[in-house]
Amino acid sequence: MQPADYLVHFSNILLLVSYSVRDMLWLRWFAVAAALTNIPYFLVQGTVLWPPVLWASVFTAINLYQIARIYLERRPVVLSADEQKLYDLAFGSLRPRDFLSLALVGEWKDGVAGEKVLAIGEPAERICIAISGEVEVRTPGARVGRLAPGQLVGTALVLTGSPSAVDASFVAPGRYIGWPLQALRVFLDKRPDLRLALLQLASRDLAGKLEQALAER
Repeated sequence: MQPADYLVHFSNILLLVSYSVRDMLWLRWFAVAAALTNIPYFLVQGTVLWPPVLWASVFTAINLYQIARIYLERRPVVLSADEQKLYDLAFGSLRPRDFLSLALVGEWKDGVAGEKVLAIGEPAERICIAISGEVEVRTPGARVGRLAPGQLVGTALVLTGSPSAVDASFVAPGRYIGWPLQALRVFLDKRPDLRLALLQLASRDLAGKLEQALAER
């Protein structure tokens, strides 16, 4: 056995180890080590084996790219004060990274007293959640109730496509986030896993509003 032959054996041992680990990051690191161990063997042959060198380099580059992505995905998620408050109020069931990607699609705004987020006869153009300030819901002749921070505004209208039968406006200055429908649809088309999580959140929110309405009667 030639000394270079040990490189092939060591490379295959590394591949066997990579197949036995469960963590994708370690699997890719062992695959990179196996490919890099093989390259010197191909280079020291009487005739350099360029095709295996080329393909080992390609596989190494792909794995290094995926390793970089994994490290980026595993970075600690840092939320702003508004994002942290929103997460605690309504999105605790989501992973922080998934929540952050969703929050980046929304638009943060300061609501002033009397500002409407829903208007009678108009379809909902966005889904909103206040993190401070209360939103009062009214019909032309009566007050229906108030939505506390953390409750969704406009979900039922979005799901049904119906124009609003109520006005919803801030009774005092507040802070809220709104997701324009088109931007939200594009985002959810790319993230079907989050679509299911948001539908479950919307269902819980509607159930909570129904219980609140029954309790106020």
